[in-house]
Amino acid sequence: MSLSLQIIETIEQLKEMAKLEEEIWKTAPVPLHQTLTAAKNGGIVIGAYMDGKLVGFVYSFPGFRNGEVYLCSHMMGIDASFRDRGIGCRLKRKQAEEARRRGYRVIRWTYDPLQSRNGYLNLAKLGAVGVEYVENCYGEMNDALNGQLPSDRFIVEWRLDERPTGERSLAKADLLKARSLTVLEAGQRADGLLQPVPRDIDETAAPLLLAAVPLDFPQLKERDFALALEWRLATRALFQRLLTEGWIAAGAWRCLEEGVLYYIWKRRSERWQQKGEEE
Repeated sequence: MSLSLQIIETIEQLKEMAKLEEEIWKTAPVPLHQTLTAAKNGGIVIGAYMDGKLVGFVYSFPGFRNGEVYLCSHMMGIDASFRDRGIGCRLKRKQAEEARRRGYRVIRWTYDPLQSRNGYLNLAKLGAVGVEYVENCYGEMNDALNGQLPSDRFIVEWRLDERPTGERSLAKADLLKARSLTVLEAGQRADGLLQPVPRDIDETAAPLLLAAVPLDFPQLKERDFALALEWRLATRALFQRLLTEGWIAAGAWRCLEEGVLYYIWKRRSERWQQKGEEE
């Protein structure tokens, strides 16, 4: 089976995308007139096709803030049968390629910081950074993926003309040594589920900070909604504070043996590069 990435701009293609969107989120899709207007007026819509069948898409449109034009990447969806194959990463890289060609220099989007798959893709693989935290960003969402939890979101920024050059490199060994700088741990309960455990450390001279979230948050939420809400409130309080104090979410590290994703926080003025991670 072969995968191809194509610009989506016809009504027929957008209808196919709307059908896939509805299958993924189990809610009414973005209206066709909206996606068509975006595609014809500076937006970028890309489909991933497996042997001619649409299995994923990314939908974006122009944004403007503080005198800067950017590409607002509003939605990316992958058919459940084709996830964990790197399609999302390929879609985002194709989006960046097309954005550069059209003159964009920045792509911004939101994602739920408790969804570790998205955090790893956005921060570790693509090199975007978490620069803002919006509490209950979209209000109550009752779709299949969000399910009644407050819709808190990171706003991430991907500057296409920058590459991580880093004053220091972080290999897996470096991250293991940085455990003492963990400000949020995941403690295991008797039933095996992970609960948030904040740690009070001296952050003033810390070169970086680590904050853990569960790798499989959807399963945790399904088993214990109250615990899922506890994670939402704990990460909300911590991440809002760190951003206010001048930190940014600059990377992510999956620690499979602990069942967590560690967010790597750096001071806003610093650059870094992560290397040598073992998945």
